[in-house]
Amino acid sequence: MEERISHRKYYLGNRELLIIAILSGIGGVMSTYIGYLGNLLNRLFGVPFGAGQFVSGLHVFWFILVAGLVRKPGAATAAGLLKGIIELLTGSTHGVAIILVSLTQGLLVDAVLLIMRRHNLLSYALAGGFAAASNVFVFQLLYFSHAPIAYILFIGLLAFVSGVLLAGSLGHSVLEIILQARPLRSSIAEEEMAAGVVNTGTRAKTRTSVRIAITGVLMALLALGAVYYYAFIYELPWTGPRCLVEGKVANPLSFQLSYFKQHETTITAELIGQFTHIPPQEYTGIPVKTIIAEAGPLQGAQKLRVIATDGYEVEFDLEKVLNDDQMVLIQEDDMLRLIAGNYEGGYWVKLVNRMVVE
Repeated sequence: MEERISHRKYYLGNRELLIIAILSGIGGVMSTYIGYLGNLLNRLFGVPFGAGQFVSGLHVFWFILVAGLVRKPGAATAAGLLKGIIELLTGSTHGVAIILVSLTQGLLVDAVLLIMRRHNLLSYALAGGFAAASNVFVFQLLYFSHAPIAYILFIGLLAFVSGVLLAGSLGHSVLEIILQARPLRSSIAEEEMAAGVVNTGTRAKTRTSVRIAITGVLMALLALGAVYYYAFIYELPWTGPRCLVEGKVANPLSFQLSYFKQHETTITAELIGQFTHIPPQEYTGIPVKTIIAEAGPLQGAQKLRVIATDGYEVEFDLEKVLNDDQMVLIQEDDMLRLIAGNYEGGYWVKLVNRMVVE
């Protein structure tokens, strides 16, 4: 009998596997949107990376849910692997590296909960914090940015706080709501409630109602933002890279680079960024001035905004662009990239999908 109980403790049944699959799938799809939010924050604070760590806890939120519902070692790790694969397939800007990042996060959630030996707010907060912070250091190991150590530690701290709040605390609140819904109540939750672990007093019910309301508002805002992103901004990675030219132009365009094949040119440019340097090398693509001239800027147009699918954008003086021989749009793998040879590295935009003349 003891052997059978021990076996069940570590064995993932169909119900647990289904929970892992569903939450990993939702988390993988949502993480593309969370990355978009992160880039919006980077632009808001005027930094190439780091500010997005304010929302990094939302990447880990799904592992907290998996761990809290399944309650078996390895569940969050399995979710991390599956979520990373789904992120890759839905067009993550980090490529294959995102699988390692996601797997590490799931592994840390499992490790912290195993050490703490409890499923409570403190355990979830610590698990969420360490898991969220790990992405900073994994990315540094994979793509050393030459950023100062103090800056790396600072954004690591931001990620930790985000993980505590948006993964641990929010995850704990959502789990309490789920575990009170009878159709989703796990056998472990039922045992806890039967033992009186869940307080059903009047004061507790009031606190629970407030927490449910706040949690519901946060989740609704997140869901609405995701719907907007996938409806109006996101592009399927397998459709091939396309770019729009819109705004104050006579002839709005939606094109692939092959449309301008006859104007293809090769330039030599050097990327010099705040933390990244790429020695001079050749880039072959289409001059941006040719693309904009085809669209026909209207009288009074002064600026050009180049926007990426992940929300990152830069702004140029339109007159300078129309006279710039060192600015080309190239295709790298399944994305369009802006090479701005006369500008610092922050103006070299990956995943370009829109140019707006204003």
